[in-house]
Amino acid sequence: MDSPPATDELKAFMQMQDETREEVKSLIKGRVSFDVPMARHTSLKVGGNADVLAFPQDETDLRKILQLAGERIIPYYILGRGTNVIVRDGGLRGIVISLCRGFKEVAIIGREAGELFISAGAGANLKALVQFAHKRNLTGLEPFSGIPGTVGGALAMNAGAFGAEMADVVRSVTTMDETGRTTVMRRDDLKFSYRNLALPKGSVILSGTLGVREAKGEEIAAKIKDVQRLRYQSQPWNVPTAGSIFKNPEEMAAGQVIDELGLKGYRIGDARISEKHANFIVNEGGATAAEVLALMAFVQDEVYEKRRIRLIPEVHIMGEG
Repeated sequence: MDSPPATDELKAFMQMQDETREEVKSLIKGRVSFDVPMARHTSLKVGGNADVLAFPQDETDLRKILQLAGERIIPYYILGRGTNVIVRDGGLRGIVISLCRGFKEVAIIGREAGELFISAGAGANLKALVQFAHKRNLTGLEPFSGIPGTVGGALAMNAGAFGAEMADVVRSVTTMDETGRTTVMRRDDLKFSYRNLALPKGSVILSGTLGVREAKGEEIAAKIKDVQRLRYQSQPWNVPTAGSIFKNPEEMAAGQVIDELGLKGYRIGDARISEKHANFIVNEGGATAAEVLALMAFVQDEVYEKRRIRLIPEVHIMGEG
């Protein structure tokens, strides 16, 4: 698929690209790479090249990148482990900022009225967070066991499973804005909704504080085992996917309506609707983003035509066609 014509702003960015690339590389302590295939950094294994992929080590690194982007009017994108993302085949212009190699600290920071508070960096792996709590006999995070991705991504999309969501356990979120200023937002000020956390434009999640309680280790272990068993039984887990493709509409679960229409196994190219769970698209090995998006559009059209239900993507779609 041909890329759309470049805008004047994009042309100007491309002209100064080499200079800006080297500036980003010299600006931070973390790793910086150029022309990186996003298929290597997304769980669905599709996506064209990112101009710049930066891995800030800490808040100082991140602040420098955001301030540079603001001064030069360069677009930027925040990426965790790329588990809820589809990058188009034309890739991403600007700077992709991944927090998964920094911002990983997890610690107990206090207690109040029988509740303990865990501070978790945006780059921390959700699985590691659940294990951290389990080892300390702390309960409340078990439903998130097995969800691939980072704490930052889970907060941003209000990730949920088996009747629980991040909004249930979040007590505060710390963010950084485009100017590099940090803000702590308390739970009462956070606007969670289904698979979303509304934040000011340009905000980057740095960490979250989660409320948990003490419990017996064997009880926590049993809950984790049950959650993982249900996930492995009902969802594809050893093949490239982006997680749930569509949000659940009010009428019924997205996977249920897709299944009822007999669409399991339907494919376009190497993109296929999972036989195990109809709300997952599997990359059979050589799928392109265009094939995945075409399959999504086909499913949406079929569901609307036959059930008058509009399916809304849960995955974030970004980049150029």
